[in-house]
Amino acid sequence: MRNFGTLYGFELKKLFHRKMLWIALAILTAVSVFQPASQVMGKMHVSADVTGGGDQVWTHYEIVRRQRADPAGLDGRELDTDLIREAIDAMGIISRTTTPVLGSDNAEASVTVRQADPDERGLTLDGYVIQGQYGDIWNTLESMVTPENMKPDLTADDYYAAVDDQRARGYASWLTEDEIDWWTAQTEKLEQPLTITGYPDGGWAFLAETAFAGDLFIFLFAIIALAGLFPMERQRRTDALTQCARNGGTPLWAAKFLAGLTVSFCGGVVILGAMAAACLILLGPEDAATAVQQLMNPTWGAPMTVRQLALAVCGIYLVASLIHAAFVMAVSLGTKGGTAAMAVCFGALLLFIMVPVLPVSRRVLSQGWSLLPAVIGATGFVYDPRLVRLGGYLTSLQAAPLLWLAMTLILAALAWALHRRVPNK
Repeated sequence: MRNFGTLYGFELKKLFHRKMLWIALAILTAVSVFQPASQVMGKMHVSADVTGGGDQVWTHYEIVRRQRADPAGLDGRELDTDLIREAIDAMGIISRTTTPVLGSDNAEASVTVRQADPDERGLTLDGYVIQGQYGDIWNTLESMVTPENMKPDLTADDYYAAVDDQRARGYASWLTEDEIDWWTAQTEKLEQPLTITGYPDGGWAFLAETAFAGDLFIFLFAIIALAGLFPMERQRRTDALTQCARNGGTPLWAAKFLAGLTVSFCGGVVILGAMAAACLILLGPEDAATAVQQLMNPTWGAPMTVRQLALAVCGIYLVASLIHAAFVMAVSLGTKGGTAAMAVCFGALLLFIMVPVLPVSRRVLSQGWSLLPAVIGATGFVYDPRLVRLGGYLTSLQAAPLLWLAMTLILAALAWALHRRVPNK
């Protein structure tokens, strides 16, 4: 065991002394940080016709800073009928006027639908941010309620009924009866009415939506760092000599393979950690308690907050770093060359990007493809309601890391078999 620890440490040292590894990690980390940083860059020019005064220039950083202060005072409010009507009025989609009732001296509010005139808004920075906060609520309503049913007197009951109806229709088109029963039990745990947070577009939500890109960066890092790990022994003509050692070449292979897994995992921690830190520092952590159903997916049946989803997604992508490393090392042993391994792995990555989904009519094939590491976040399949039966029903978020760990072991066995064949070729 002491000798194996020495081998493992030596292989790690060799990897960490490769300049290309550090260059790749620095570039990919910088790109991952740039994603949230881009949200606070640049300026927004607002003409005098809209503000009612002089021309104004607001930086995106100022807008984000004001959003985090919740100027509309929405944090903690329930998405009930009053808030729905308030959001509609604030967006200017519905205009309320007072008109007299025929045959009476009384007046009542009549409601007419019209598109607001931008010249009437008189926007200030706070006004723009407040309108954006109500706009998030409006977008949530609009995603569920059809234009034909979007009426001036829309109630909370109408909205939640539309959500339940769309969720039920989605379940019926995707799932078996047993799966529908499982999800029905989950949806009964959902909070209703929904409690709104004043700043839903924060760092946690952005991290949950963009962590998929971090997974691609981890795959790229594994390709660059590990494609030449095993072919290096063949190029130096030391692969056959290691088989003549007293314990054979298996301990060295195991040390190399474990070192590759370690480097890929550490790279994933750095890339995703830098992305998460940038999201929370630049965009803020105020949306931590925001329900996934508020903004990201109204029909999602699991009672999850945005922070829980973001942490779950980052966690499974750290597990994905292991299968990325195992895949790259297995391919490098099969191709017997670092350049060829890089070409094959880049080709696989492009395939995953270009074909993110397969026809759902072939359920097993489609669901299996959607659970691959480089695919699962590409088109919202994190929210795939199809369940995986592993001793019980599991969602995609729960099943994916277990399947990836099993695939890592399978790839490790394949890599060991390929390693054993090297001296005979």
